[in-house]
Amino acid sequence: MVKLGFIGFGEAAFNISAGLKKEGLDGICAYDKFWNAAPQSELIRKRAGEAGVTLIPSQQELIARTEIVISAVSADMAVTLAKEAKPFLRKEQIFVDLNATSPMTKEEVDAIVSPVCSFVDCAVMGPVPTYGHKVPVSISGQGAKEFAEKMTPYGMNITLMDAPAGSASASKMFRSIFMKGFVTLLLEMVIAAHKYGIEDDVLASVEETLSAGPILKVINGLLARGVIHSERREHEMVEVIATLDKLGMDGTMSKATKEKLRWCTQLGLKAYFKGVPPKDFHEIFAALDKK
Repeated sequence: MVKLGFIGFGEAAFNISAGLKKEGLDGICAYDKFWNAAPQSELIRKRAGEAGVTLIPSQQELIARTEIVISAVSADMAVTLAKEAKPFLRKEQIFVDLNATSPMTKEEVDAIVSPVCSFVDCAVMGPVPTYGHKVPVSISGQGAKEFAEKMTPYGMNITLMDAPAGSASASKMFRSIFMKGFVTLLLEMVIAAHKYGIEDDVLASVEETLSAGPILKVINGLLARGVIHSERREHEMVEVIATLDKLGMDGTMSKATKEKLRWCTQLGLKAYFKGVPPKDFHEIFAALDKK
């Protein structure tokens, strides 16, 4: 049975541990620097009891007792923790960093621990409290394949990327550009539409566009046409912003959209494609390289 240990026993470690325990993975242990420091220790001990996790009094002892060490601390502590753990790590171990950090930070952690053991860049792609140990995760790095082989049997939802450390976290970071940006765009749109009581009508129109076919086909069309018609759409956004201003509403996202459209126009992508949207949005990358 896999010997698994968490360094840092917050919300993520607790929910993942509880799920793995139900899948039959016994002997999970954890070390948290607040394990005996009130008031944090009360919650840590409560969670450990509920998840069937053994609390270990030191980081060194936890590493000695495990084969998979999972770093689950705050993002700003990821590098520091890797440096502290390095002297105790062994060649046969896997060090997994699931902290929400930049790909550059994961690369730095990889450089620290990979000389002594295998490293896994683990990017959590959904809310852990909702999915528990089944939360979608993307992994990359030297130890990714072995980690997937060991943990998939326990129900973990793992996407294995055949890529170096940093790639999984890059995927998470760039996904956030859309996921967080999409929510704030929606918010700006529906608040403005509510001024006229038409928020449901506007959303129905958005739904019609986004459900016009398979999502990747729809996205391909939106991107391909977007770079061709950027100048006209920039002028349209000027009117949108003017409307929001007259309504006394925040137009942060609309203003950013106008600027991004201007960026496309200044690159001359319409001329590059001779006014015809490319069939595949990947062609845009070649155009950007040449520009």
